[in-house]
Amino acid sequence: MSRTPTEKQPPQRPRRQGAVARGWRRLRRALPSHIPIAYKLSFVISILMVTCIGLLASLVVQHQNQILRQQVDELGRTLAHQFARSAAEPLLADDALALDVLTTNLIQDDNVLGTAILSSKGEILTQAGITPFDRPEDQAAPDPNRLRGYEWQSRDAGQPHPYDLVAFTSAVQVQDVVAGHVVITLNRTPWEQSLFTANQHIILASLIVVLIGSVLTVALSRRLSQPIYDLIHASQALDEGLYHLRFPERRKDELGNLMSSFNRLAEGLHQKNQVERTLSRYLSPRVAQEILARGTRLGGQRVDATVLFADIVGFTEMSERMAPEAVAQLLNQYFAHIFRATDANHGMIDKYIGDCAMLVFGVPQSDPDHAFNAVACALMIQRLVELENQARARRSQPPVRFRLGLNSGEMLAGNMGADERMEYTVVGDNVNLASRLSTCAEAGQVLVSESVYARDEVKNRVTAEPHEAVKLRGISRPVMTYRITGLKPEYREGFERRIELLWHQGRLQSA
Repeated sequence: MSRTPTEKQPPQRPRRQGAVARGWRRLRRALPSHIPIAYKLSFVISILMVTCIGLLASLVVQHQNQILRQQVDELGRTLAHQFARSAAEPLLADDALALDVLTTNLIQDDNVLGTAILSSKGEILTQAGITPFDRPEDQAAPDPNRLRGYEWQSRDAGQPHPYDLVAFTSAVQVQDVVAGHVVITLNRTPWEQSLFTANQHIILASLIVVLIGSVLTVALSRRLSQPIYDLIHASQALDEGLYHLRFPERRKDELGNLMSSFNRLAEGLHQKNQVERTLSRYLSPRVAQEILARGTRLGGQRVDATVLFADIVGFTEMSERMAPEAVAQLLNQYFAHIFRATDANHGMIDKYIGDCAMLVFGVPQSDPDHAFNAVACALMIQRLVELENQARARRSQPPVRFRLGLNSGEMLAGNMGADERMEYTVVGDNVNLASRLSTCAEAGQVLVSESVYARDEVKNRVTAEPHEAVKLRGISRPVMTYRITGLKPEYREGFERRIELLWHQGRLQSA
């Protein structure tokens, strides 16, 4: 559809601007994303140094050129003045021979390439060598005033390069009467060559200074930036959990203050890490994360979880015949197996209650397989205890038997206790039921409630047999229980490999 003359068209971006923008984008993509500070520092200092030395060299060259011109002008004026005084008498006497001899003798000087004597009317009376009058435009009615400081070039047949010439004039005066003028042509080539050689030396010296300065600048920049690189590497080490790095260097500048601050930071992180590592032996890392996320307020939230109680049968009678150190060693030996089995099945040790361990699954992070994981953990504890008892039998020591009870259901998980002293745990009727099931189990048995066995992830993976409906104190109706006998065939091979791995880990740690 055509536009009417009054209809405004949208402004179009010039193609040239679009090409420039694309060029800038390509240039930015080509540039490195990170430029070390040593290179930046070296570049800035080098630019400043080159600029300063370039300005200084240009000033020196300009000064040298000015001095040379002053010397040439002073020499030319002096020679022209002396030539005028010598030519005064022959010029007044109109002695042409004397004037010829005077002009001829003067060009014997290496610096004087030509001379000429003009009458008061500007006529050339005599000349020798190279003079401005050799040029066609200066042969007719030369003006002496115009020739003062006149510069030109002339090539001699025997010279590969032309001469740089300059003319000087002086009036021949006798008692304030101008009798004529003299002209002297000086060869400025030697001075120009000397100036060129001096300029070359100055430029060469400047380049040498720039080169040496650049090398020293790079070394100095690396020296100045090295502490920054050390700080970067030390910071990366802190990110990787290496808190032992310290800066032994004591600098009395800003970098020294920064290094001291880093040392204090690293020391604080090292102490904090030691505290965390120590607390991790008393508190589950998952619980610590939950506390940090939700705070330390008392109370909790309802969760669906599984609780496992592992209790030693006849521990009281056994401990009466043992020294306290032996009792502690025995508990630590078996609790170590319980910890490895719990950790392997994504569980958490809630607490140790004398000879009993309370384990929780599905807390604090939700786990859809918490019931099966708890049952697998109980079976692992059962097998690890059997292997430990076999080792004790070889040492002629009595066996230790555990009874294990499990229950699943809704319970409250959170911080319990007082504001001054609290712990993260689970409470509720389902927790109490698990504790009572462990007391009903016989030595070596894994007893679960119907709420555990009825779950599909448990029933489809384990083998069990009905135990009995037990009447528990505080519960009005009997609780149907099941005795777990093992895993189904398709899960046994992997389970046995895990048992063997955990057993060898325990042997290595106790060695």
